[in-house]
Amino acid sequence: MSIQDLLDKEAQLSNAGQGDCAERQEILTAIRLMRGQPAPVCFGEDDCSTSMLSTCPWRFDCGGVY
Repeated sequence: MSIQDLLDKEAQLSNAGQGDCAERQEILTAIRLMRGQPAPVCFGEDDCSTSMLSTCPWRFDCGGVY
């Protein structure tokens, strides 16, 4: 499964109001393991486009420390 597939599944769960479910947390962990480093230049910036954010494996960690 690709990072984008995982991002899509995570978004579906989150949009369905299942933001705290165990399956979503497992997906987030898998994405964190797969995404590598460093974060893109626009990470955390207000000017990121919706399109960029929808495909960004760092979006759910914006402003956090992991």
